[in-house]
Amino acid sequence: MRKADERDEDAPLRIGLLADIHDHVHALERALPWLREHTDVLLVLGDLVAPFVMKQLGSHYPKRIHVVFGNNDGDRHRLCATANDFPQVRLHGELFRHVLGNRSVIAQHYASIADVIDPAAADLVAFGHDHRARRSKRKETWFVNPGALMGFDPVIDADVPASWAVYDGGSHTVGFWRLEEGAVKAWEPAG
Repeated sequence: MRKADERDEDAPLRIGLLADIHDHVHALERALPWLREHTDVLLVLGDLVAPFVMKQLGSHYPKRIHVVFGNNDGDRHRLCATANDFPQVRLHGELFRHVLGNRSVIAQHYASIADVIDPAAADLVAFGHDHRARRSKRKETWFVNPGALMGFDPVIDADVPASWAVYDGGSHTVGFWRLEEGAVKAWEPAG
C-alpha cells in the first residue's frame, strides 16, 4: 500500500522552492506546515547555514527534500551527517539536475549561473543567493528565485518578504507565498 505522501514519479508535482534560510528557524517553523499541506516535494536552494536547520527540515517535512548547497553552508560535514538521519532528504552538492514529476528541473544557488543556463535544458531552473524573489520565462522554461526565507536583503540593507515559491508541474505555473503577521499570503514580487 502506498503511503499518503508518496506519488508516482511521472505524476505532476507541486515543488516547494526555498532559498536563503540563513538560520531563521522561526520563519521556517511558520512556513513548514503550509509547505507540508500544499507541496509534494521540497527543493532547498542553499544557504541553510547551520545543521539545526537541516534537522528542522527533516523533522517537520516528511516528504522528499532535495538540497543544494550555497555559499554560506560552511559546515557541510555536519549538514551531511544531520541529513543522514532523515531518509527523505537527498543532498546534491552544488547542482541538482533531475526529473521531478515528469518535469526536468535544474537547481543551484547562484543567479549568475542560472542566467547562462540554456532554457532548452529544463522546464524549471531554480536558484537563490541574491534574496530577490522573481520569475521569468525564457522560451517555455521558468527561471525562479523564491526570495529569502530569512526576510532580509543584505545588498540593500532592508527587510524583504520572508518568501518561497511553488512550481506546479501539472499546470507549469509558479506562485509566490510570503509570511505576514500570523498568516501565509499569496503575493506577486515586484521583480
